[in-house]
Amino acid sequence: MPDMKRVLLISNVPQTYRIPLFNEIERQLNQKGIQLKVVFASDGYKRRKSKIDFSEMKFQYEILKSFKMNFGNVEKTMFTYGGISNLISEYKPDKIIVLGFSLATIKIFLRSFFKKTDYVIWSGALIMATQKYSIMRQLLRRLLIRRASAFVAYGSKAKQYLIDQGASPEKVHIGINTVDSRFFFEETDKIRATLTPDVKKHLLYIGYLVPRKNVMKLIDIIEELSVARKDFVLDIIGDGSDKPLLEKAVEEKKLGEFVNFHGFIQRNGLPKYFAQSACFLFQTDFDVWGLVLNEAMAAGLPVLSSVNAAATYDLIVEGETGFAVDYNDSNQIIEKIKLILDNPDLSKRIGDNAHRLITGKASIAISAQGFVNSVTGSESD
Repeated sequence: MPDMKRVLLISNVPQTYRIPLFNEIERQLNQKGIQLKVVFASDGYKRRKSKIDFSEMKFQYEILKSFKMNFGNVEKTMFTYGGISNLISEYKPDKIIVLGFSLATIKIFLRSFFKKTDYVIWSGALIMATQKYSIMRQLLRRLLIRRASAFVAYGSKAKQYLIDQGASPEKVHIGINTVDSRFFFEETDKIRATLTPDVKKHLLYIGYLVPRKNVMKLIDIIEELSVARKDFVLDIIGDGSDKPLLEKAVEEKKLGEFVNFHGFIQRNGLPKYFAQSACFLFQTDFDVWGLVLNEAMAAGLPVLSSVNAAATYDLIVEGETGFAVDYNDSNQIIEKIKLILDNPDLSKRIGDNAHRLITGKASIAISAQGFVNSVTGSESD
């Protein structure tokens, strides 16, 4: 679209890991003479503890005064996107990129029947063995997809989901879900160079401590592993409703010397833990992606990544950048942990490969290009 002047990107809330991506999308669009404005439904979630530095935002943005609706689960918050229709009428975007299948997407879909509204759906939605959607939800999504002009998918699993729901393959672009990988590599590398070896080898988990993550599986694995060896400790970083249950389990199983709870750590504090760790354990029962995997791999860690996370299928090259594993199979996990802890040269090679893959396949610049292609009509990724 040579006459394109404005793109509106509608997201849920400002998030630290999204700011570099939106800055890069703005930069790449600006090179083509296209203006970007980002609209957020709200200024944040109550449950989120990460601090946002709004001064880092180089793009135009606006925060709506949305109502929040919670459906019995803190992870299922819906925003009303109040005022979005008026904002669209005032800004007059040539293209709208809208996140997911939210109320904003539904409002834009309905608007498209009365006014020209060219919209792109940015989605990480997928169906895996542990996640099912109702027939009504799938029908609604098919309708929203049918009127969209293009799509941006988190990765290969999300792309296949869109195609299965009726999207034309040539209209689905990959804007791979990612983080500022350079930060995690550079900061971790600096700290790693100053560390003195610990007596114990560190395993690491970072994430919400909620039922969907099911970190109790890690506690059970650590209990089994502690019978065979005593030279390790698991660092658990994160907070959530399951934390008291996990702490109680550690106490009852007498695993205090093998498990440390560190609570929530801001992004700038994570490289310290990456630097001292020998292996990253990414357990989840379901994740549409799993950005912590990007972070750990960018930091040069070998990873054991759950088959229940979509990121695993795009980022893990088996035995080269990490291992795709089922945490229900404790024997498999324990053998892989032993392999990594007992073979430092192999561990380093896998960690180096992981870093190179993130740099080459999942950089902010590569992700932003997928968004730019979706609005300019360039060939799909």
